[in-house]
Amino acid sequence: MALGAQRSSVYQLILKEAGRLIGIGIVLGLAAAVSAATLMGKLLFGVQAWDVETLIGVAVVLAASAMLASYFPARRAASVNPTEALRPSDPCR
Repeated sequence: MALGAQRSSVYQLILKEAGRLIGIGIVLGLAAAVSAATLMGKLLFGVQAWDVETLIGVAVVLAASAMLASYFPARRAASVNPTEALRPSDPCR
């Protein structure tokens, strides 16, 4: 913001990066969950690897909570006064 960025640009920058990381994490997590459930299905009777409704539900809840958790730091970053952010800190404080 000190270099002319708008408040919405700061939100967009932070939330876009968070969304990318969340997407990667969900894809890797789903692959690991299906792999582990397939292995458990071979060891235990009655365990299904492809419970699609549960996998989608968990992915949606995790993505929503991660985006909400990313929103609060984005809001804080967008509300920082640019002159305060650029001012050198006092080492005596």
